[in-house]
Amino acid sequence: MLRRVSLVLGIAFSAAGASAQEKGLAKPVAPEATRAPVRADVRGVWKVTELASRAPGAEWEVRTTPYLSQYIFTGKHYSYMYVPGAGPRKRIAGDPNRPTDAEKVEAYNSFVAASGTYELSGQILTLAAIVHKNPNEMDGKPLTYRTEFDGNTLRMTIANPPFLPGRESRTVLTRVE
Repeated sequence: MLRRVSLVLGIAFSAAGASAQEKGLAKPVAPEATRAPVRADVRGVWKVTELASRAPGAEWEVRTTPYLSQYIFTGKHYSYMYVPGAGPRKRIAGDPNRPTDAEKVEAYNSFVAASGTYELSGQILTLAAIVHKNPNEMDGKPLTYRTEFDGNTLRMTIANPPFLPGRESRTVLTRVE
């Protein structure tokens, strides 16, 4: 008996809902209401959309957007790699397991990579490399960036970094997921 009452009520409510939609009484859900809210944190997957540098107080000099890039931030760790320049990395001509010295240099110079731990406190993002393409940046000295979030855009600015002494560097990331 209870099953029949539940079934009858279920059919009645479904019919009433369908009838309200047909008559235009039901209010449609706006597409914006179904979207997830934008997170104001660094966790997620990002791509580089701008690299720029400048002398302190000067205008930003924007470089070519990297051909490929990926930054990943989890709860405590980060990893990034990108291919500077407008095109793909040059392939090794012969046996890829036996590149020439010139091909090794080209391969080394054709990407940037690091991974480690991070801390975000207010607008200050501190990256502490565990593994870095450049062994000189695995010295235990963290890099400290000033950050600005604007929706799904993250701007990271660092003053006097070891990879660009005497200048400021800005990396702009766009959230992928």
